[in-house]
Amino acid sequence: MKFFYERTENEDEVKIVLKPHSFFIMLLMIAVWLINDLVLKSAPIAQFIMPIFIAFMVIRFFSIIRVQKEVLLGMKQRKAETAGSKFSLKNPLTYTIKKH
Repeated sequence: MKFFYERTENEDEVKIVLKPHSFFIMLLMIAVWLINDLVLKSAPIAQFIMPIFIAFMVIRFFSIIRVQKEVLLGMKQRKAETAGSKFSLKNPLTYTIKKH
């Protein structure tokens, strides 16, 4: 999915950019849930927020798992390089996997 990662490939390398947007959305959902739990104490809002949060985490997990397997294989073969930061919007975490 383009929302969670971007994968580009040419004849020499595969470049995978993990986008941090989903991480920040999960933090926002947790913050809303905590504010609701500690301040508002509203059970209906919590019953609405938690299933959405869990569904988002499951969708993210299954959309990224294939890419993570590819990265792990590249690391085992010592063909992968990393750059960037997991939390940066300007310089996101980028894996470059050499093909040869």
